[in-house]
Amino acid sequence: MSVDLGKHSQGPSPLAAIDPVHRQLAALGHGLSFVEGGVLGPLLLYVIKKDESEFVAFHALQSLYFGLVFLAVLTLTCGAGLPLVLVYIGFEIKATIEASNGAWYCLPVVGEWAWQKHSPASARARGQGV
Repeated sequence: MSVDLGKHSQGPSPLAAIDPVHRQLAALGHGLSFVEGGVLGPLLLYVIKKDESEFVAFHALQSLYFGLVFLAVLTLTCGAGLPLVLVYIGFEIKATIEASNGAWYCLPVVGEWAWQKHSPASARARGQGV
């Protein structure tokens, strides 16, 4: 699901012009989930880019949160949640595509958490372009 602008007023159109490099980095934040499980890659990207781009920070942070929630589910269910790996991968694929298109796409559950910390309104408040 893309960001509901009624719910998040002050946000631009989800497909507002985002710098192509920032779109690629945001997509990388999700794409790294397929390489190392969705924790270290998004964490490093978030730490490095959080003060430079709200868009990259938003996508990296929600990918990090999504990976941590997935790991918690696997741990708490003693691995019984393993069949959910296809759901996890599906959502990360969708998020990778949406980020590369410049959309402020929210992953289930964790998208709202990342939105509260990094959104278009946050970018304007810090004087950043989205």
